[in-house]
Amino acid sequence: MSGMIDLSQAAPDLFQRVPPKKGRGARAAKSTPFTATPATNTATTVPDPVTAPPAPVLAAPAPVLDRTLVPISTNAYLDPSSHTDEQEPVDPDLPFLSASLPSESTDSVPIYDSCDELRRKIRAFFRNPKYSKVTQKKFREAIGGVNANTYRRFMEKKGETAGAECGMFYGSYVFFEKMRIWEGKSKGVRRVRSEVEFPHGRPMIDDNRRGVWVIGRAPAKRGGGRRKGWY
Repeated sequence: MSGMIDLSQAAPDLFQRVPPKKGRGARAAKSTPFTATPATNTATTVPDPVTAPPAPVLAAPAPVLDRTLVPISTNAYLDPSSHTDEQEPVDPDLPFLSASLPSESTDSVPIYDSCDELRRKIRAFFRNPKYSKVTQKKFREAIGGVNANTYRRFMEKKGETAGAECGMFYGSYVFFEKMRIWEGKSKGVRRVRSEVEFPHGRPMIDDNRRGVWVIGRAPAKRGGGRRKGWY
């Protein structure tokens, strides 16, 4: 606009720049480090029983088993190596039964006594006051559970092989052989002779049960003719 006056040109003295004072510059803003203040929650949070998840179920601890109180009869929680045959009860009336003979586990003990010799030993055993508490039933159980009828038939027989096929023959020999070793008795003359005659033991065969073949005529009332049979 032509009517306006520029004062900076008309009066330059009035518009002189004032120099800044020495030592006083622009003050920089101080930066203070930010420190996060942890929020304190003084209110106790109570879970809602409806919306809150179920608490984990903890497994109950396994009970501690006292292995020292388990009875031996159950064989539970026991070390098999700690149980030996020495722990088995020993019969006070027949203590020699706890001994073992060679080949007894396979029932193949060689027999060197005749049937008559074993019958003699059985009768002498029941006359011995040392074993007066042993009954016939207990003796039969000790030699293998022989029944009373088998015992009676064996004792009624006569002959070295009479009754050799009976269970009394083997069971009674093992019984008296253990008794002989337990008492420390030596072998008799008959026993030594039998070992020479039967180096592998006597056969369990009853010679009296061997029959003969007979060929003859049957009685007329039975139809006649020849017959064969085992007699």
